[in-house]
Amino acid sequence: MAPFAVRISDEGLAEIDGEPLVTDPGQSVHEAVLDRLQQYAEQRAVAVEATVTDGPGAAHFVLEVSPDGSSRLLDRPSTPAPAPAPAPAPPPAPAPASAVATAIARARAAATAPPAQAPRPLPSQLAGRIAHINALATAGRLAEASAEATALREGLTRSAGTEHPDALEARAMEAYLAHLRGDHREATVLALSVARILCGTGDPQAPAAVMRAAAAWQRLEEDRAVEIHGNELLHMWGRLHGDGRLGPADERLAQRVRDRLEALPAHV
Repeated sequence: MAPFAVRISDEGLAEIDGEPLVTDPGQSVHEAVLDRLQQYAEQRAVAVEATVTDGPGAAHFVLEVSPDGSSRLLDRPSTPAPAPAPAPAPPPAPAPASAVATAIARARAAATAPPAQAPRPLPSQLAGRIAHINALATAGRLAEASAEATALREGLTRSAGTEHPDALEARAMEAYLAHLRGDHREATVLALSVARILCGTGDPQAPAAVMRAAAAWQRLEEDRAVEIHGNELLHMWGRLHGDGRLGPADERLAQRVRDRLEALPAHV
């Protein structure tokens, strides 16, 4: 599989294979790139490579990101892609740190952190179905990919239970596909259900799951849905805050949700 092409501008903007990347509140552009590459790796159940151009005139390098979020620089030359057509420059922003430094810092943090449980190998049949869903999505056949993901999640839920990691992963895949289809209400509902389960079981990935649900929630436009799901987000953040499991980025995003809810018209 060809590596993804990542471009990061001096203005703090990024795109992957020509698609603009939108960062979540409190998230740097480099964190957003690494998180998106991890999503691609999770969908494929295998590490992915990306040819990165970090700012005009910067060195080009190849980055490998695994499904568990670990990343490493590959010792191989990369050929920069042709420069895109000129576009109007946005207002200048503070230049972010190099993606190389970000990747190295993440690798060092992983090296000094307590040993984590090794990723579970996926059964060949499950890995094959995930690869098929990914192929459908890549081909733009999102409705078919969503139907396959739903069938996969329903089957895993019946056989292994709602809280099984594979069933949760399939549900998260459903949420992502709903986002790609532009169905942000469904994406929010599905992402919230994953976050709710992880919060209930005390899973260490719960804060990240709530943040992903919040990213989907931010795209909602109907006030009633914004209110209902926004309050659920705050409830989950409240539980995690009580357990001392929220970082500064989580707290900032929670405040943004509060601000939006307070700005809603009365009697939503």
